[in-house]
Amino acid sequence: MNDVIDLRVVKTLENIKRSFMVCIQKKTFTKITVTDIINEAKINRSTFYKYYKDKYDLRESLIKSTLDELSDNIKLNFLKLQYNNIDTYRNSLVQQLQFMYDHKEWYLTLWNRNTELYVFEDMQRLFEEKMRACVYENGTSSFPKYELFARLFATSAMTTVKWWYECGLQSSVNAVADIIIDNITNGMYRAFL
Repeated sequence: MNDVIDLRVVKTLENIKRSFMVCIQKKTFTKITVTDIINEAKINRSTFYKYYKDKYDLRESLIKSTLDELSDNIKLNFLKLQYNNIDTYRNSLVQQLQFMYDHKEWYLTLWNRNTELYVFEDMQRLFEEKMRACVYENGTSSFPKYELFARLFATSAMTTVKWWYECGLQSSVNAVADIIIDNITNGMYRAFL
């Protein structure tokens, strides 16, 4: 019986998330009401309030869980700053990009101005933090250029993903991986000569 209840909860939360997506694509967060969300979800008001205090709690919860999930899935082991064998780590980058692609619709919704937050920048900061950790793990923290590289990597990676979502629809995961690898290897080569 508990499995059925858990499945219902999962489905209800997914339904609320989907309804939030629909609403945020139509109007700004400020103009969205809990009534809009529950009408779209076709649930009772009490069901909504069972899980969220208000629309702000919903938005915060959705964004936090998205950022946590992204953080858990950012794997930069392909970036061990070893120029000669970066192709060895290509599969890891492809897996990362596949994860990003699988969440395309949701990420584009969160990046929409209607959310009235800067989720794209929050995701970019996550990549920056992961890159910094990767650099420090390799004992290269004494080089000031690596801080710049962490920022450039994060900006380039997120901008490439955003371009891919919006303009590069015909580009495969592998093609985007090649673009990122080219940017990394050429950028690193030039920066650290």
